[in-house]
Amino acid sequence: MQLRPLNASDASLLRTLQLQDDVWEFVGQLPEEEGERSRLFAVVEGPLAVGVGGLVKSHALDGKDVEVLCVMRSEAQRRGLAKRACELILAWAFDTAKVERVIACIDDHNEGARSIATKIGMKELCALPPGRTVYVKYREP
Repeated sequence: MQLRPLNASDASLLRTLQLQDDVWEFVGQLPEEEGERSRLFAVVEGPLAVGVGGLVKSHALDGKDVEVLCVMRSEAQRRGLAKRACELILAWAFDTAKVERVIACIDDHNEGARSIATKIGMKELCALPPGRTVYVKYREP
């Protein structure tokens, strides 16, 4: 698995993901603005783009954080790909982008995302009404 910058050829992938019920329910609209897309990647397994991941400006807390985003096509879910993609995104965030911390604002009903956050070393930071929990991971010195 690898990450590659999003490009024009990923338009159909983005449309497909935005139409998935689980993406719309838990993530909402994917970033459209070019500046926000500069930190988004296609998640590629073999020759196929199976999802999108990266960092987006968070609206949680004071709005100064970046949030990890990872959405996978339905057929690519439950195979450990999202966990691996999140690990790659965090490595890029800390090693390349030099971000101090990354958060994830996760719906309390999204057990899959909560499980992944814990498995990749994110810790619960606080509750965020209504029904969300903020997880955090800091860059190691």
